[in-house]
Amino acid sequence: MPGPRSRVRSDFALRLLLEKIVEYGLSDHIRNLVEDAQRHMGYRSPYRGGRTLTDLLRQAHAGARSEDDQDAAERLEDALSYATNVMLAPDLEIKYGLLGGARGRHANALTTFMSISATFVADKVRTFCDEHPQATRDELMAYLDEMKHLVITDVAGAAGVFEVSRSMNEQATWMTEVLLDRLHTGDSGVGVTPTAEATAEEIADVVLLRARRRALRDLDAVVLNRHSSERDLQRALEKNLWIFGGTQLADRLGPRRISRGIELDLTLLRPDGTVHVVELKRAAVPLLTHQRGRWVPTNEVHRAVAQAMNYLVVLDEDRARLAEHGIDVRRASAAVIIGHPEFEEEASENEVDAALRVYNSHLSRVEVITYQQVVNRADRVLRLVE
Repeated sequence: MPGPRSRVRSDFALRLLLEKIVEYGLSDHIRNLVEDAQRHMGYRSPYRGGRTLTDLLRQAHAGARSEDDQDAAERLEDALSYATNVMLAPDLEIKYGLLGGARGRHANALTTFMSISATFVADKVRTFCDEHPQATRDELMAYLDEMKHLVITDVAGAAGVFEVSRSMNEQATWMTEVLLDRLHTGDSGVGVTPTAEATAEEIADVVLLRARRRALRDLDAVVLNRHSSERDLQRALEKNLWIFGGTQLADRLGPRRISRGIELDLTLLRPDGTVHVVELKRAAVPLLTHQRGRWVPTNEVHRAVAQAMNYLVVLDEDRARLAEHGIDVRRASAAVIIGHPEFEEEASENEVDAALRVYNSHLSRVEVITYQQVVNRADRVLRLVE
């Protein structure tokens, strides 16, 4: 995934989950990938994690999805989410019954916390009422509201002793105000008025955002699996046309057999009815080669661009008939999605981007982009609304 990565979590709970996933039953191919992840982690603490672990989990997850093993795919997605600090430890332990009695243990912890908190608040209210016998209900509520801003600090020179104060620095006050009163999520990019309770629309926005974040992780897993076919990538993208929103494309597909003799991978329709063709190639193909000391696109890239150009020529020739069906191809454009820097043996991601930027500058109606760039663009869209 793009952007700075948090530290990969690799611990005993993840180890237990992978053992359970194998026990539940897997195909030989997926089991081998999970066992590779187990061997990488090791069999005693400290367990190894890192990019290698997440890559193995992504490959296993993508493999389970391609085999249509939904149960295994969900379990492996949970393992990946936990390793990347998306899924919380209590949720994982409760869902899979890890570490023995997890559900009861966490419920007891919540019960104890609530009981202690209630006792603390009750004592504070009792003291307030004793000191202010004429206090009104509003004054009592104001006192309780002030308790939201309590700060617990340790007492210097007294190990294990803490004190509670109402003082808060400006940064902490600002953070509290933002999190409680000014934080909202909207898919339209236009702010909504915060309310004391989340509206149905705001809740729907949050659910949609989480679903899209999960879909982006799924796509990344398919892309990073070197065995993924063009059809695997096509299925992943067809389910998530919002990913193309950064190019101002409508969230709908046109017919694949739009004209005679051609079958397009994805036919995206812009809001004004014009066509944008997407030609998909595998991610695990070489993108660059050396020529006179410079990085230049490989023959695989040239052939894919030529194929996209041929599609545009056919659409141009058939524009009169297509116009009768409300499809405008006079300004049709195309994108070729191919390759990923992860599969380049020598060139870095920056070198790939730079070489394709030069290459695209000499093209007219066709753009070549990598799957990494597709994921990066979609990630930036999500970050804007998060």
